[in-house]
Amino acid sequence: MDKNSWYSIKDQSLAVFARAAGFDLSIYNQYSEVVKDELRSRTIKEALSGIRERLAELDCEIDSISTGVYVICLSNPLSIQYRKRRSQVIYIGMGNIINRLKSHFEKANGLFDFMESLSGANFDFYVAQPALAGTAHYYKHVEHLMLEHFCQEYGGLGDKKRFPILNSNAGSNKNFNGGNEWWKKPLKATGKKPQWELKPTSNSEFGALDSAGR
Repeated sequence: MDKNSWYSIKDQSLAVFARAAGFDLSIYNQYSEVVKDELRSRTIKEALSGIRERLAELDCEIDSISTGVYVICLSNPLSIQYRKRRSQVIYIGMGNIINRLKSHFEKANGLFDFMESLSGANFDFYVAQPALAGTAHYYKHVEHLMLEHFCQEYGGLGDKKRFPILNSNAGSNKNFNGGNEWWKKPLKATGKKPQWELKPTSNSEFGALDSAGR
């Protein structure tokens, strides 16, 4: 696996993962709570397995990345309307990626629930393993840089600072010098323009995925 390079898998579908788990996501809310818990657990297992396998095809062994950064995005044709302009980014994170994703999926009002609420939508995942000679926590600094850049370009700064919809904090600024801006790639609005802009209302129940700490 190359350091400071992004590996991406596109158009991942919770509905497809649910079918692999043996049920139809469109009728998930018709089941009893006991059945829903079991189906949720099976679907999350399929999702993690699918993400792992797709990345392995790109020579990216996600289980080995304990100091990584990752980005979760809406796939085309959807995007989020942020304060300055639209973006498909919904979360920027760092750490042991597979464990973090598992935690995000399992969290109440977390990634599973967000994806289930948009059951017709697909999602893109970007992962990378930052490296800078002489540092041990460069990956934390990269996450901070990405979040700050997102605010500058999309979310807004100052009193109206706005992170991606499922983020709540600015990460950890380690004040490292050196390196380049390779980390900007998944934050750029490139390729086919999204056809739809979503905007959360005051009734949104989704919590920030990083609110429980690292």
